[in-house]
Amino acid sequence: MIRAVQIFVGHSLNIFWRHSVSALPLPVLGRAMRSTLGVSLGLISASFPVNAFAQTSSSPEQVAADSSLQAVYTPADFEQFQPTTARDMVSRIPGFTLQGDEGEERGFGQASLNILINGRRPSAKSSDASDILARIPADTVTRIEIVDGASLDIPGLSGQVANIIAKSGSLSGSWRYAARFEEGTEPQILEGAVNLSGKRGNLDYVIGLEAGQFTFTETGPEQFFDGDLNLIQDRFEDAAFQQQQPSANINLTLNRLNGDVANLNLSGALRNRNERIVETFTAIDPDSSTGLSVGRNGEDEYRYEIGGDYTTAFDLWGQNGRLKLIGLHSLENSEFDRNFAFDETGEPITISNFLRDDVETEYIGRTEYTWASGETMDWAFAAEIAFNKLESDTQFFVDDDAPTKDRVEVEETRLQTNLTQSWALTDRINLQTSLGAEYSEISVATSAAKAETFFRPKGFISGSYTLSPTYTWRAKIERSVGQLNFGTFVSTVNLTEGNANQGNATVPDQRWQGEIELERIDSTGISGNIRAFIDFVEDPLDRIPITLDDGSIVEGPGNLDSATIYGVNANMTWVMDSIGLKGLRLEADGQVSDSSIEDPVTGRDRAINSTLLWEYDVELRHDIPDTSWAWEVEVEQARVSEFFRVSEIFDTRFIKPETRLSVIHKNIFGMEWTVSLTNIFNFEAQRERRIFSADRTGDLLQVERFNRQRGRRFSITLRDTF
Repeated sequence: MIRAVQIFVGHSLNIFWRHSVSALPLPVLGRAMRSTLGVSLGLISASFPVNAFAQTSSSPEQVAADSSLQAVYTPADFEQFQPTTARDMVSRIPGFTLQGDEGEERGFGQASLNILINGRRPSAKSSDASDILARIPADTVTRIEIVDGASLDIPGLSGQVANIIAKSGSLSGSWRYAARFEEGTEPQILEGAVNLSGKRGNLDYVIGLEAGQFTFTETGPEQFFDGDLNLIQDRFEDAAFQQQQPSANINLTLNRLNGDVANLNLSGALRNRNERIVETFTAIDPDSSTGLSVGRNGEDEYRYEIGGDYTTAFDLWGQNGRLKLIGLHSLENSEFDRNFAFDETGEPITISNFLRDDVETEYIGRTEYTWASGETMDWAFAAEIAFNKLESDTQFFVDDDAPTKDRVEVEETRLQTNLTQSWALTDRINLQTSLGAEYSEISVATSAAKAETFFRPKGFISGSYTLSPTYTWRAKIERSVGQLNFGTFVSTVNLTEGNANQGNATVPDQRWQGEIELERIDSTGISGNIRAFIDFVEDPLDRIPITLDDGSIVEGPGNLDSATIYGVNANMTWVMDSIGLKGLRLEADGQVSDSSIEDPVTGRDRAINSTLLWEYDVELRHDIPDTSWAWEVEVEQARVSEFFRVSEIFDTRFIKPETRLSVIHKNIFGMEWTVSLTNIFNFEAQRERRIFSADRTGDLLQVERFNRQRGRRFSITLRDTF
């Protein structure tokens, strides 16, 4: 297939960066970059410690010397915000940052999601933390406890953890509807959600239905230059993006009279995504061309997940412990359809097509046993087996030519185990240690190569020291293993860019990670934390030259020897009531970071592809006292490093920050209304693409530069409970 791509490349012109960060809203960008920096935000199931949460209180100020429980918030603490869901409440906890990502963790394995629901972690992977909290009506939440993660017997948790205590009873719920209107884009009028919760006998249930929709357009000029930076072609791009994603989630919890607890989680989603890029180009140089091109990228996807767990008291070797059995099965089927029509004046129209059908399946079985050793020490033992598989079929063809077909089947079987100890050394010092390992076998069924086996040690030591009810120090050293990326095994074609990636067998990276953090808690003043981190990465993924059997050289993903990632991030919440500005609060978070990896082409050190270099997000909110009115202003911006291919360099910059102004009325006919204006200062992205001969050590052949702008967006959001 790569040979066919090489023939096609001469006919392809760049008009759109398919995975452009300019196509992502900055909040999404920030999350993606944090993932790149190794901040694993998985949703993992684990048992709750025997000794935790022995103390409860009605306000953060009443929490004193207990080294596990740091603060307690009740519904009265959020009254000024009139929240409709638990997510609204958690998002307003001073200095607390919600962590959660969708299905990116390796199995259930080690936890890092920083929420618990009634002291337990959901046994689900496809829903992120924000989604889970959005399904819990605010009027069912009795309190939210902020706990030191190092005090828990849940491997991997550190920093602040929010335990949402929610009661169940009669049917209650919440709903949300949003409509958005943007310059040059079709209105978004099919976005909303309904969440229900209730209790029948010993069975609690939570049901969530959501209709997701997102559309935008980007337009702007582009210019092509030759290697001497002489203008050879003027272009204009008109890009449109549409996505619909309905989803449904059901959680059932059975609380038996003997104390046993059973959970069943069911979820499913559909996704339809379409991109259309129309570009006109006009020759400036006589050797260039004039014409029109149209690129289309589509995806149809369905996925489902079935997960469950059962927790029971279990005595083992004289220990009174808790045994938890967990099972999960998930499937995701994605069909990609890409085509590119190139109409050069005076030449026949060329239409190229790339089709891909992926089926990914995962099966996980896990058992956990937790017990207490005295009043200051908890233990947790876990063992897990997982089976993952990808089946991918691709076709590439130009016009009516016979397609070039490829099929890839990749399988991984993995076993892992770990033993964790949580120890309250004093009433101020908590220590958590974990020692474990994993064994995995990776095989490519469609290749003659033998299966590869790997044994990888894993573990960490983390601790916290409570200086006072206001200040806490934390530190952590960890040995971790990343997720296997099945997509690297599949050869792909980017029709709009005119380049291709050769499928290549890769392995998950391994890391030594270190961090130190200082946290401040003050619900009436300034709360927040500052964290310094460094990761030493083995087997990092990058773009490398690959030599085929016939001696030709192509490009694809591959593991390099090592890399380093380092930086500082911080967040702050300032509640200004105490200085006379009642109802006013300022929230800010940001990061400065960098990385280093040896370039596989030049041999020189550079940043890892698309590493987050810096970002900031600042929000000012004022809930006007004695009224139902509030307003918010948010400003955010980010910068990422260059993206290096074997013979290309991409550099994308956000010239202006993303901005949002919102006005909220909390009671119009009993509903909360929010009116927002986004992109006030006309957000703009710039990209430069440099193309070299053979590889980046060769001559500069061409430079492409574009400026892309997105229209201002007006939105209305309605929310209420019932």
